[in-house]
Amino acid sequence: MKNQTREISFRTLILLFLIGVVFNPFQSSGTNRISIIGEKERTVLYKKGIEALDGKDTVSAEKYFIESISRYGDAASHYELAKINLSRKTFTSRNKAYENLRRAVLKEPDNLEYRYAFANLMRDFARLSSFDEYKKIISIDSTQVEAWLNLGELKAEDFKEYNNSVRNMGEIYGSLQEFALLDFYESEKYFLAALEKDPLHYNTLLKLSLLYENAGVPEKGIPLLERLIKHNKDDKEIYLCIGLLYYKTSKIKEAHREYKKALDLMSETERRDFTFNSVKLFLESSFEEVFKNYSEEELNEFVNVYWKISDPLYLTEYNERLLEHYSRVAYANLNFSIPSMGIVGWKSNMGETILRYGEPQSRMRIRPQIGDNGSVGMKTEVWNYPDMTFAFTDIASSGNYQYVWPAAEKDKLIPQVPGNYHDYAEYLRKERPTYYNPKFEGPKIDVPYSFIQFKSNKRNHTDLYLNYSLSVDDSLFASNEKVNHRVGFYFFNEDYEEQFSRIVNTKVDRNSKFPPVQNLLVTAIPDSGFSSFEIIRDVDNGTLSSRTPLKIRKFSNYRIDISDIVLAYDITNSSTNESYIKRENVYVKPNPTNIFTKSLPIYIYYELYNLQKDEKGLTDFEQNIIISPYQQEEKSGFGKFISSALSFLGIISDDKITLTSNYRTIESGPQIYFQLDFSNYEPGDYLITMNVKDRISGNNVEIKKVLKWNIPANIFSN
Repeated sequence: MKNQTREISFRTLILLFLIGVVFNPFQSSGTNRISIIGEKERTVLYKKGIEALDGKDTVSAEKYFIESISRYGDAASHYELAKINLSRKTFTSRNKAYENLRRAVLKEPDNLEYRYAFANLMRDFARLSSFDEYKKIISIDSTQVEAWLNLGELKAEDFKEYNNSVRNMGEIYGSLQEFALLDFYESEKYFLAALEKDPLHYNTLLKLSLLYENAGVPEKGIPLLERLIKHNKDDKEIYLCIGLLYYKTSKIKEAHREYKKALDLMSETERRDFTFNSVKLFLESSFEEVFKNYSEEELNEFVNVYWKISDPLYLTEYNERLLEHYSRVAYANLNFSIPSMGIVGWKSNMGETILRYGEPQSRMRIRPQIGDNGSVGMKTEVWNYPDMTFAFTDIASSGNYQYVWPAAEKDKLIPQVPGNYHDYAEYLRKERPTYYNPKFEGPKIDVPYSFIQFKSNKRNHTDLYLNYSLSVDDSLFASNEKVNHRVGFYFFNEDYEEQFSRIVNTKVDRNSKFPPVQNLLVTAIPDSGFSSFEIIRDVDNGTLSSRTPLKIRKFSNYRIDISDIVLAYDITNSSTNESYIKRENVYVKPNPTNIFTKSLPIYIYYELYNLQKDEKGLTDFEQNIIISPYQQEEKSGFGKFISSALSFLGIISDDKITLTSNYRTIESGPQIYFQLDFSNYEPGDYLITMNVKDRISGNNVEIKKVLKWNIPANIFSN
């Protein structure tokens, strides 16, 4: 028994000894010392690498990080080594960076700094993996705004890539718009999730606004940018973006305000590039000598004159054509810039096309595909304008689209549309350097108008009347409502110098048996140039902008002369209505349309000047009115040959009517007016030729006017 007890005690002692060895604090302190020494050594290597980086000794830093990874495989050294690899910007170094970041993430999966770096790196060459990595970040921490932002950006890029895209399916193109819309909604969802976490996040608000612009709903982006402006008052990028969105929603005044702020915040170099070099791009081909020989100061003045002439609406405080240009530059820079290649958007082929001709009516992007013969149909984009088409291809898959150039016979990379758009664009640079269709705050309205010229009582001057008919037959207006509007009439000489202007605020009253007529009178010196007639309607900013050549007539002071013919609704000897022109004691209500129906009688008014008098103090002249179908007067070529041949053969057309009258007056400058009966005429356009012969001097004078007869009454509505 004692032996058994001794044996049990011995075993117990051995067991206790072994347990003591395992749990002996003195024994474990040796192990901890080894571990602590290793950790310290790893930390020392890492710190030496960081210190070398701080001293810009990249070579030594790389050695320390590599040694630390070799001994300890620490995530931090992998991360720092990846950053060194990325700084070298080569394909090989990028691959090394990818591997180091991958290992860093595997070793410390909850380290968000490593995951962001890994996801950002993969955006250029592994988009799906990058997308998944951002999602993993959100799964770790759903408050990560940058991850939501990046997800939104990736899907926004997909939307932009596939929007208006098609797949060439042989005889037809298959639309991919359904997939593009899914990308749009997903991108919007991610951006909005980011804004839930940070409602004032700069990049998210900016990117979401641009997504809305690309999707054709710019009005949704404006409140987002207004939110940014409220908290970031001096940011030119925001001002440019909101200026573009305002412009696209026809808020022209607001666009002008924001563009001005953006320009004020640009450096001198940026502003020069934006406002001058971009204009030079489309003007230089038409004015080579100017840009070659003018000084910088003269060129600036030349560009300023160009913008002044191009302004379609002098009534506003801003230049709509210039705002269109700013919007084109902003749009091109936002959509076609490639910073990695140093390409500014408006200087690319696509950007230049936008700068010259604006955005296309429609566009189609044909996806790349492999042909039957092993060739690769490259991504090709086609832009359609009202009377032009451009095609671009991305041969290098870099995003830098260039005008399509025909592929050579053995080329394997080919555009997916035929034609030489490179040479076509070069041709248009000279023949059609730019195109602009004015855009205003309100709808464009059509207002018939005409000019009437008389000899003025002021010597060597001309009374020039502009008369117009602004309709009130519109659902916008109540039955008794007056149409308030602003009118501008401007005249420029052949050197584009403004000679005069007339600006009035007025209204049209519908309470009249005739269509409404307004008149503006300017007494001017005879000259040649062009006029601008403009109207802005108060109720809806409905706008008329009309440019036309205008010659202000010089009437003789000695020989017989004749005023313009007035085709009038009414002529009377007394009136207080502003729609009548007062000439001495005669009141004339002109018809600016020159259109008459059976319910609208035709009155004719004109003035004669410098008639000779006989010994009794009376004039003696003969008036011949020739009425003929207007088409006959426009004949040319073969038509004129036939008319001449018929006349030679004695076959005279009887469609001309001549009305002759003789007059004797005591005035050397009589006013002539009468009613013309057209009730038996067929509907159509007629030419009224007025020929007056002074039977005393033997001299005669002639003037013509076109009249439209028997047109339905609704032609007066806009």
